[in-house]
Amino acid sequence: MYSLIVHYRYQQLDNHLKEVATWSANVFSVIEHEYHELIKEAKYSEYAPKNNQGKIIPITVSQLMGKYAFNSIYEMMPAPTSHISQSVQWYDRDRHLMIYEGPKIIEIQFPAHIPPTGVIIEGKHTRSFIYPIYKERVEPLQPMLIDYICATDSTIDLEQELKYLKFVFILKTLGISTVALLVAAWLTHESTQPIVRTLNQLKRFTADASHQLRHPVTAIQASVAMLAEHSQNLDTAQLNKVAVISSACQQMGDLIHKLLLLARMDQYTDQSHWQKVDLDELLEELVDLNRDRATAKAIALNYSCDCPATVWGDPQQLYELFGNLVDNAINYTLPQGAITLHLTKKLNRAVISVQDTGIGIAPQDLPYIFDRFWRADAARKHNSQGCGLGLAVVKMIVEQHRGSIQVESQLHQGTRFEVKLPAA
Repeated sequence: MYSLIVHYRYQQLDNHLKEVATWSANVFSVIEHEYHELIKEAKYSEYAPKNNQGKIIPITVSQLMGKYAFNSIYEMMPAPTSHISQSVQWYDRDRHLMIYEGPKIIEIQFPAHIPPTGVIIEGKHTRSFIYPIYKERVEPLQPMLIDYICATDSTIDLEQELKYLKFVFILKTLGISTVALLVAAWLTHESTQPIVRTLNQLKRFTADASHQLRHPVTAIQASVAMLAEHSQNLDTAQLNKVAVISSACQQMGDLIHKLLLLARMDQYTDQSHWQKVDLDELLEELVDLNRDRATAKAIALNYSCDCPATVWGDPQQLYELFGNLVDNAINYTLPQGAITLHLTKKLNRAVISVQDTGIGIAPQDLPYIFDRFWRADAARKHNSQGCGLGLAVVKMIVEQHRGSIQVESQLHQGTRFEVKLPAA
């Protein structure tokens, strides 16, 4: 809209300049006659203003017509200063200024070629229309150039007007955009409320269901343990069934534990129980706890520490975080493989890496490994007992402790997780 208004206003000014130039061309014959009379007749030699070289300088139309009131006793009075912005100038065929009316503007730069219909010239705070005047010769279609007329007008007022208009448009645009954003934000908030309520209900259901499921699973595990203690009264088939029940209870207990942990972290961010946690001590304890399990699978489990580090956080959640990483490494590393935990400190962050020589993760699967209940096909084939929540728990704990986690992996070569946590 602003561009259209600018185009229209300048077009309006151009049309006005063309009208002025066309009207001035109609009176050119009179102006030309009076000017040639002034410079040729001897009786006006004292009246015509000249420069130091004796050449007649450009004069106004009012001064030109004042020659009829000329009296040699009086000096020619200068033309009064014009307060209008528009001027008309008559040039000879050599483009020298002869006569003008209005403010004298002599900085007009003529273009090399001027078409018979005239041309618009833009200057600094000015706009001009140069219109050539031709006289028909005896031969048709060969007009003879006589003079030029230039109609000029100041664009200062127009530029100020457009500048103000632009300022108003910007303010209105910002105002409309702000209102639109506020309305959009309100509509978005209102439209997402049902989704938020549904998600909150789902989270509460998950937390409540997980909590309620813990009791029957615990009762089943206790009954299975009691049957195992009296295994001498059971035959081989019954013992196998007890083992299957025990394994299923263990998987269900692990799933319930992770679901409950995720539900609690979704709903609560209480940090009142946080404390300083020595990561070196935590990781050493974790390695010692899992060493027998790794040895049973012929996997070398190693830990090294370049620089002990302490972080501020929940000890149980941090133990869960690194426990899940070590557990995954043991589950997906083949016999004769190796798992290495490393702790160091860079600037103000503790850096913990867990690297294994396991089955690896395909590049196309890497963006999804932290999604809940997502498992790669290779992981399902290698370990059918997983639930797909371990890495989701890991990422949530890392984010709640204002840290970051990165993963690098290659198929059949291994995986490396790197966790960075703010040092206390």
